[in-house]
Amino acid sequence: MSFQFNQPSAPAMGGFFKPAEHDGHLVLIINVHTIEDRYDNFKGRDVPAATCDVVDLDEPNPELREGVLVTHTGLVTRLHPGAHMVLGRIGKAPTKSGFEAWVLAECDPNSDPARAQAWLEKQRNTPAPAQQQAPAQQAPAAPAPAAPAPAQQQTPTPGGGQSMADPNDPAVQALLKSLQK
Repeated sequence: MSFQFNQPSAPAMGGFFKPAEHDGHLVLIINVHTIEDRYDNFKGRDVPAATCDVVDLDEPNPELREGVLVTHTGLVTRLHPGAHMVLGRIGKAPTKSGFEAWVLAECDPNSDPARAQAWLEKQRNTPAPAQQQAPAQQAPAAPAPAAPAPAQQQTPTPGGGQSMADPNDPAVQALLKSLQK
């Protein structure tokens, strides 16, 4: 009897969004999947938490992180379930108790939307690595492949995995429509 073995799966996307690692950075929240209360052991109570797809546009190589958990109240309160294409800057604001809290602040309307649009266009126009290698792997008599369909494009993700970018996603459509105005 022989067994069939599977390779280990890639690490799950997600993780936590750590505002201190993105202080002052321009972030694009592509999609807010959920907002729910989660128990915080440190605070000893439920706190709002959002699960989002987010990209830090100030990173040297901005990559979309999918399914990221955002737990800082000052960020989560600026979002709502189903929100698409939220563009803002990570910063701090004073609280009523005299401390500072991480917040999602407004972006510069004169320059930041253009940066977000440029990143989205680059993702839309960059073929996936597998598509770039396909012609070299085909037999010489095979016809040249057609341009990749938008639904087949992939965006790089942390850990070297690939995730599908869907231009038909309402979030992508909403951003492209707003940027064309």
